[in-house]
Amino acid sequence: MIYLDWAATSKPDEGILSESLAETLQIFGNPSSQHELGRKARELLESSRLRMLAAINNVQGKASTKSQPGYPKLIFTASGTEADQIPLLSLLNKKNISKLAEEKANRPHLVISAIEHAAIHSQTLQLQNLGFEVSFIRPDPEGFIQPKAVTKAIRPSTVLIAVMLVNNETGAVQDIPGIGRAIEESSIALRMKAPWFHVDCVQALGKIPFSLPQNVSSAAFSAHKIGGPKGIGALLLFKELIPLAQGGGQESGYRSGTENLAGIDAFSRCVQKSLAGLNKNLEHVRQLEQLLLSGLSAIPGCQIIPASRRPGDSRFSPWIISASFPGLSGEVFQRALSEQGICVSTGSACASSHGAKAKGRRILDAMGMTSEASFCSIRISLGSDSAEDEILTFIETAHRLYSSLKT
Repeated sequence: MIYLDWAATSKPDEGILSESLAETLQIFGNPSSQHELGRKARELLESSRLRMLAAINNVQGKASTKSQPGYPKLIFTASGTEADQIPLLSLLNKKNISKLAEEKANRPHLVISAIEHAAIHSQTLQLQNLGFEVSFIRPDPEGFIQPKAVTKAIRPSTVLIAVMLVNNETGAVQDIPGIGRAIEESSIALRMKAPWFHVDCVQALGKIPFSLPQNVSSAAFSAHKIGGPKGIGALLLFKELIPLAQGGGQESGYRSGTENLAGIDAFSRCVQKSLAGLNKNLEHVRQLEQLLLSGLSAIPGCQIIPASRRPGDSRFSPWIISASFPGLSGEVFQRALSEQGICVSTGSACASSHGAKAKGRRILDAMGMTSEASFCSIRISLGSDSAEDEILTFIETAHRLYSSLKT
């Protein structure tokens, strides 16, 4: 099998997962319990938290240091989706929803990029149904959210802005520092409190170097994208918020529920390992990106998304590449490749299942691509274990299948 769907999930790091499981089989206490086993579990939880924070701080440098006392805080969640949604749902504590429906002039306003993961996009639609006003910012034809577009959308009632760092379908790396400056300048010009600025970093952590600007309020991460287990994510908070969901008060009250100790320990170890090997892995994947883009360009009719993308372009994450094969449905092509032992996708795994296949085209449609181009697209995503011979086999197989199947 040739696995080229790493953006959906990575291959588990068997060594780390086995080590974390073995440790937590011995330290099985509830971290909130006051006895010795609970205390040991709490020590393991907090050491994992410090390990992950230290690894991120080593990459972030001064950008992760905020002025608000006690922050940043790392909050463990059940997924990257939950980490994305906690800041959004916290807005429900700010206003009375029934009152919002009546006082439309005072309704809080959200600025959301139109290319967000479904975790943000779908939840925003629910907030819209509850009375929030929403401005969806479309990207330019290359897939980038321009800071000027964000500036234009901000108004005095804007309370939250969300722009993901690396797009999970095209690999476009958004100009978060530039967008951050635009938010600051707009807030000053409008004489308003700066909106909450949330950044989905799920496809960035451990993959590309990045530094979040000072005015980012929160960032979301997910373990299974970097070799960790599924069902564990994290929210990095740079200032306080009031969560909607309440309970036993675990995770400083931001995310109640008994902590997934094995998942947390494994997550922190995977973050440490992926960040330590980031430069080496990035160089390897850049070479594979060049081979893949060159091979796709040589297939008659194949269209790289966007067409301007070239190998080594730092505006894109080399780990994710999309291409369209006009005349052949992306889903048909995916199945044909799967029958040959090659795994790719037609977009976000979250958006292409559970009867929501149409959502898989939302990102490309927002970029202004033709319906045929988006309908005929596939996503190829790489991992640190991907090899040159796998890329060459994929290119040869894709060329052969496309020539025989296209209409």
